[in-house]
Amino acid sequence: MRFLAALGMTEGRLSLAIPPLPHSPILNNRQSTIGNRQLRVFRSVIFIDPPAFCTTLEGLVAPALRSRPLAVAAPGADRATVLALSPEARRAGIARGMPVHRARKVCPDLILLPPNPRLYARASRALHEIFRQYAPVIEPKGYGHAFLDLTGTAGLFGPALDVGFRIQREARDRIRLPVSVGVATNKLVSQAATTVIKEESDGSRTDAWPILQILLGNEATFLAPQRVEVLPDLAPKTLQRLDDYQLELIGEVAALEERQVCAVFPAEGPLLLARARGVDPRPVLPPERKAEFRAVHTLSTDTNDLGLLHTLLRRLAEQLGHRLRERQLVARRLTVSLAYADYATARQSLPLTMETGALDVELWDATRRAFTQANRRTVAIRAVGVKVDRFLEADVQLELWTSPPNPLSTHVERGEEARLQTAVDRIRKRWGWKAVRASA
Repeated sequence: MRFLAALGMTEGRLSLAIPPLPHSPILNNRQSTIGNRQLRVFRSVIFIDPPAFCTTLEGLVAPALRSRPLAVAAPGADRATVLALSPEARRAGIARGMPVHRARKVCPDLILLPPNPRLYARASRALHEIFRQYAPVIEPKGYGHAFLDLTGTAGLFGPALDVGFRIQREARDRIRLPVSVGVATNKLVSQAATTVIKEESDGSRTDAWPILQILLGNEATFLAPQRVEVLPDLAPKTLQRLDDYQLELIGEVAALEERQVCAVFPAEGPLLLARARGVDPRPVLPPERKAEFRAVHTLSTDTNDLGLLHTLLRRLAEQLGHRLRERQLVARRLTVSLAYADYATARQSLPLTMETGALDVELWDATRRAFTQANRRTVAIRAVGVKVDRFLEADVQLELWTSPPNPLSTHVERGEEARLQTAVDRIRKRWGWKAVRASA
């Protein structure tokens, strides 16, 4: 592995330790004062990434599938796409998101498996039992993947690098699951580190992944020679625009001036530039404190049927409303995202009123309007998603005829809609979600 070898990996341990530049700023870390002494608290974040999580689990359950090209896809769908794949399938030319009919042509020996969410969830819970031994704050990121905030725990468990090796060893010994680990001072760089590890593995399967640690002050140095695709969560449109301007490496983006980046990316320019330089102040948040809630559904068959899409979107909006009221939150913004059959995407955000940002009727109205504004094409839709964010906390509960407990805020108008919402929540809590259904 050329890049890892160049950084001096020995006995599975890897640490990027380029001396920081003189007077280099300490990024993404906090300062506190005790008496006359000023203390710097350095953030320590680990990202856990089990490579090929779904297909690795399938191989553990059925050993005969190991070393075979595997792909996970919805069964019986007209135009199903590959949701997950094994290293062997990747080397054969299969890619995530590829239509199944095309994947079969690329790799005639491909073995298709239906999704097994119960297996994935069980393995994720087992991993989180290991994480909880070391990390006070854990932010899940999909099945098996998670950010761990180890800030301030060195006195209990030792350096973050050692904790990473312990987690890796326990995951292998207890559930036979290999994991790659990135250690850094923020979420962005720790996740990028695991991407580099997997890319340098050349897609091969291994039970002993190295750990990559990026030391404080070396974030930009580490990212500079990497391809822009290594930056996590970049939108396809952003990647395409970077390619249009022949910006292939992260360092090429980081070297630009802010005005140059903002000329091409007016809205996201400052954030893109900061991340290209390794700056990421986002905290690690547990699920109950996530800064946003999402509900996503991938259709088994691409469709333009507005009746079907409206029914589905209403169900997603109601799921989000239920989560908001359970946690005594009110959302200030709603976003609808669409993915089309030709892989194009669309998105539209709308503000929510502070008074009714947790009611199903308000969420559905905003969802319907956002969908209408976003869906300007005639191409069939493959997946839909609804997101709410910009939360406010509720402080006083809503009355319903008498004064029963209910997590709706005083921000919510005490009218017929609010009382009806409370009644619906009660019925569903007692008799189940399907006891009350609303038509689109």
